[in-house]
Amino acid sequence: MESQASYDWEGLRRLCRRLRARGGCNWDRQQTIESLTPYLLEETHEVLEAAAEGSDARIVEELGDLLYLIVFAVTIAEEEGRFTFRDIAGTISRKLIARHPHVFRSGERDLDFENVRQQWESIKQAEKARRGDTRDTLAPGATGVPALLLAYRVQEKAASFGFDWPDARAVVAKVGEEYTELQAAFAGTPHPSEPTDVPPHGPQVSARASVEEETGDLLFTAVNLARHLRADPDRLLRQSVAKFRQRFARMEARLSAEGLSLSDADLATMERAWQAAKADEG
Repeated sequence: MESQASYDWEGLRRLCRRLRARGGCNWDRQQTIESLTPYLLEETHEVLEAAAEGSDARIVEELGDLLYLIVFAVTIAEEEGRFTFRDIAGTISRKLIARHPHVFRSGERDLDFENVRQQWESIKQAEKARRGDTRDTLAPGATGVPALLLAYRVQEKAASFGFDWPDARAVVAKVGEEYTELQAAFAGTPHPSEPTDVPPHGPQVSARASVEEETGDLLFTAVNLARHLRADPDRLLRQSVAKFRQRFARMEARLSAEGLSLSDADLATMERAWQAAKADEG
């Protein structure tokens, strides 16, 4: 059978139909568009991980997995008479043409990055109005998106209307301001390990709520800084998590070389090993 396959777009579509046909794969035959959604989410994240690694071989593999799931969903829809690939291609093509008038229509063609983004959001808002979409202007395209992406997109939309910091330096100053506000809120909050006579629904709860609010504001502003740097905040956070894990592993290895386990070492010992592991990075 492999000798009969063609390794192109049409070949992939035929392969999917073959798996769905009688005598194909029982697992593939039982799938629905709804049952594929967890796999679409998982494969999307694997594409993001591959892109962060920068490995072309893995990017090709993961994009292929995601592409196949899209082909799979379209094949199911075609079988059920719901829509076709032509419907999907036509819809996105018309949308892209409508949102790029500077390319496909007469008028200003040499728009810079910011003007293109502003134009895109303005056209999108007009489309929402025609559809009778009553959601607020900054509503995300989908509910339930990860919080980092939600913050990024909300800020991006607000910026398309000119509501934005002038540059990254201004956002850095705002980060400092939010940190100062967090410190002020934290100063009025008892340490979790400290005993308190404050009733459980008294000022302590209010102070903690203030700390949580200011922490959220600081995170939100940090995302804004990433946006001004043209960097994906999710990627930056993943890099920091990876760096922390690597240092922690080196710290654990140093402790192990001294005959200590993580449970045996106190905080001071772990901190010494941590600093040594950090120094090893050069």
